[in-house]
Amino acid sequence: MASTRPYADQVAVVTGGSAGIGRAIALRLAEEGMRVAVTGRREDKLQELEGYPEGHGRIFPYVCDMTKEQEVVDFFKKIKEKFSAIHVLVNNAGTALYTKVADCEMDKWRNMFELNVLGVGVASREALKLMKETNVEGYIINISSISAHGVPTMVGKHVYNASKHALRLITEGLRAELTEQKSNIRVSMISPGSVATEIAAVGGWLSASQDDVPAPTLKSEDIGSNVIYLLNLPSSVHITDLVVRPTGETVLA
Repeated sequence: MASTRPYADQVAVVTGGSAGIGRAIALRLAEEGMRVAVTGRREDKLQELEGYPEGHGRIFPYVCDMTKEQEVVDFFKKIKEKFSAIHVLVNNAGTALYTKVADCEMDKWRNMFELNVLGVGVASREALKLMKETNVEGYIINISSISAHGVPTMVGKHVYNASKHALRLITEGLRAELTEQKSNIRVSMISPGSVATEIAAVGGWLSASQDDVPAPTLKSEDIGSNVIYLLNLPSSVHITDLVVRPTGETVLA
């Protein structure tokens, strides 16, 4: 049986932690005793997390736009100066924008790929540098979506799905490269089904008409529990892709 709270007092980085899934993950990691550096673009939301929770770990907020490479590099320099090491990176920052392929709204395409794919690459690169410098057998966890596993049945979702398919391949590529290097740094992807967050409203997915019976959804806290599940596994166990659906979900991708 795995020991309890094996990551207590270690350092985690959670991107996109000002709300929703990222916020829930950051809170759960802090409750497990970790020192958690959380990035986001909304300073007011981040400040609500500062110092939480008393008597456990602690959250340290940092304003950072994960689509800006230099901002990400500078953020990790601050982490190195403050904590010296990183043990866990949770790449959670992401966005889902409704857009039709034929319209080719390049601002939306760029936004999704820069945040959902490129930002993950830069953060992973910088975290790996520090993990290797300090001989940390760390863990990189990418928060993806069920959309990484199929072709959507509705229009307006294909570009978002494409970014999540790309993330799935990037995640597997990183795992394969670290395996080739005989590194003990693990890389996993969590692919949630529908989660009750603000992402649908922000992305323009809500329509005027809604079903009388709401579709089943996960809670953000459920994904936080999935992260803890992965971290508590023995070092000899590597779950590379964890698909998590709400019971009764009918969405294919």
